[in-house]
Amino acid sequence: MKKPIAFLLPAAALACTACVADDDQPPEEIAGLSTERECFFVSQVNGYSEAPDGRRGERLYVSTGVNERYLLETFGACPDLDWNYRIGLDARFQSSLCPGDTARLIVPRSLDGSPDTCTVTVLGKMVEE
Repeated sequence: MKKPIAFLLPAAALACTACVADDDQPPEEIAGLSTERECFFVSQVNGYSEAPDGRRGERLYVSTGVNERYLLETFGACPDLDWNYRIGLDARFQSSLCPGDTARLIVPRSLDGSPDTCTVTVLGKMVEE
């Protein structure tokens, strides 16, 4: 009876090490990105545009006013994001989003128009240098 437990304990510990996040990589430096606590109201979003993808997911700029853009990054791939002319941002019960906050990105599918959702995180506000 002790042999299965003796085998399962190391196997479970080994399986858990695969779940640990890779924090050995330093944070990626992004030119012109301010990570100060500058928030935006979801109701102020008036457009979006493509941004260079990061090593963890796809990125996009969200416009909230004249010369105000915030950089968002998806958790992994987001289907049809590159091909869409419209998206939606669902912040659940939050009226504003700040760096580090997460929200749902609603992306219509290209074939049937029904929406896919992707989780995004706010990386920060883009500033002119």
